[in-house]
Amino acid sequence: MSNTEILSTLKEIADPKHSALIIIDAQHDFCSEKGAMAQRFGFDMKEIREAVPRLNKLIEVCREAGIFVVWVREIFSDKRMHSNQKSIWGGGDDIWLIPEGGKGTDWYEGMIKPLDSEPVVTKWQYDAFQGTDLERLLQANGIKTLLMTGFTTNVCVESTARHGYEKGYYIVLASDCSGTPTPAEHEAAVFNIQTYYGKAAKSAELMELWQKGSMKKVA
Repeated sequence: MSNTEILSTLKEIADPKHSALIIIDAQHDFCSEKGAMAQRFGFDMKEIREAVPRLNKLIEVCREAGIFVVWVREIFSDKRMHSNQKSIWGGGDDIWLIPEGGKGTDWYEGMIKPLDSEPVVTKWQYDAFQGTDLERLLQANGIKTLLMTGFTTNVCVESTARHGYEKGYYIVLASDCSGTPTPAEHEAAVFNIQTYYGKAAKSAELMELWQKGSMKKVA
């Protein structure tokens, strides 16, 4: 994306007319206590579970504001994985995280579901631009800004935000609508994104911008 106009304020950058809500990997294996991440590593998913209702609310408000909503899900497929991936996540029948055809790739049960009109992008790597049609969708809809949400903040959300920045998109992380198993991971990712790649804001601040103060009481 190339653009000569320079946007500076959050209001300008997060204008619904040119923003897309990007929902990264709100899936069973990344969010559920019964998912692979929690089961394999013993992670407490409390931080992620608490972010889900806020993300659901943000999705609803984005729909009302006419913001383009894009869902992204990750699948590990043996035929698409590199050898370095397989060394971490397993290969063939031993893939233990988000394996193709497994329950781990399903949307987390606490999430509202995509509307038929909302595109679902399947990615095979951390980065939602790599090997997908995400950029084509964004260009077709005149998008300048990516409102980043989802799981986990420091891996797939940050990887996509970095690539989006390098492609020329403005980046805004909805910091309370993304999450990681530990606060330290999340805080590090928020710092990186708001320092080097764009802005970070709470969902209430974004919704207040769009609804002219009607969301002031949202926690």
